[in-house]
Amino acid sequence: MKPIAIPFAAQASAATFINYYHEIWDLPSIISFGSLVISAGYLIVNFLGRQF
Repeated sequence: MKPIAIPFAAQASAATFINYYHEIWDLPSIISFGSLVISAGYLIVNFLGRQF
């Protein structure tokens, strides 16, 4: 269940960030951007860990 939850979390945070992008320094925008960076970083590290 964990491998499928991470892409959904990344997609949800990206959609939230796009919704609040016009006011970049608002709290929801910062939280959604941070969540997007964290989930994307996790996916990249997990993908590279499986390749090597």
